[in-house]
Amino acid sequence: MFLKKLNPNFFFNYLFIQVLVHIVYKVTFLDQIEGHFNISKNLFNEKSSLTQFFIESPLLLILGNVLNIETLDRYLIITYLFTQFFILLICIELDFLGDWSSLFLISGWVVTISWFVGYVDILSVYILIIICKKILKNNVDITLSLLFLILTLNHYAIALFSVITIGILYIHKNLKNYLIFSITPFIFGFFIMNRFLNHINFSGRSRIRFIFNDGILQSSVEFISSNFLEYLWSGFLGLIFLFLYLLFKKSWSQSRQYLISLLLMIGATSLGLDTSRIFSILLVPLTIKVIYDFKNSELTKNINSKLVIFISTISTLFFQERYVYGKVNIESPNTESKDFYELIPQIVNSVFSNIWS
Repeated sequence: MFLKKLNPNFFFNYLFIQVLVHIVYKVTFLDQIEGHFNISKNLFNEKSSLTQFFIESPLLLILGNVLNIETLDRYLIITYLFTQFFILLICIELDFLGDWSSLFLISGWVVTISWFVGYVDILSVYILIIICKKILKNNVDITLSLLFLILTLNHYAIALFSVITIGILYIHKNLKNYLIFSITPFIFGFFIMNRFLNHINFSGRSRIRFIFNDGILQSSVEFISSNFLEYLWSGFLGLIFLFLYLLFKKSWSQSRQYLISLLLMIGATSLGLDTSRIFSILLVPLTIKVIYDFKNSELTKNINSKLVIFISTISTLFFQERYVYGKVNIESPNTESKDFYELIPQIVNSVFSNIWS
């Protein structure tokens, strides 16, 4: 029964993203993931103050603590399975994009969730998809509050700018209801997060305060200014051609909404050092809107969907990732953590050692 309800494109999309994640981009864990693991073990028992910035997105830390994970290898597996679980849910939820849903997988967020396993970015992507899907179906109701609350608890900076960009791109009616269902849970979520941080004795600089550290703003703006074209490419990848096509084909009022939201995202990502990582996630509402508008326009009658997906994919593979993270990277900047492709055989051999010996 469940299989019958799945979007017919689900299996292709799921296999497609698995190939992208595991073979094209390749999975890497965060360089500092051992520090995440050590904090997770003693998250609620730590006597000394905690200062690491990533504690403001604590879901995986809490999960590791609740599951009583005692070894680094097990923590790595938990973070990997966390990513895989939400990849599955994302592929299920993309049904509203129909035959064009595969285009969503050819954008920068897939690189981000492949290279930065250990962060909770995949959950932000999933929640943003659900929010956009509900609004496109005119379901601006109280359930949005829960979604924005989860998004805020997951990463309040992404939540804040997403509230604004989604409002610009999607909300043409019921603006008052949207603001109530988005801003109220954001404020509430921000309050809950601060209470949680106080409870675990967090004394580090918040994301807001971090912006004003010496040299941070200068460096973050310089990263974008010096590599602007690579920066734009890192967020869109092959989908940038569809975006540019719609800019010229749509009316100025519609194109203006795209551009205003894009400019806001550029401004937002210039405030931190995780340049392409944050940009690729903030772009999710825009990429969904671009694909959805294209899907429902007259343009699709004259264009073969397979050709569009093929061109987008080939251009992504040809130009490669070009990911701005301290510098322009064509491979993951996380090179010091345990290799995923060594971890899996190690675990399999350990589990089946008695059988194979």
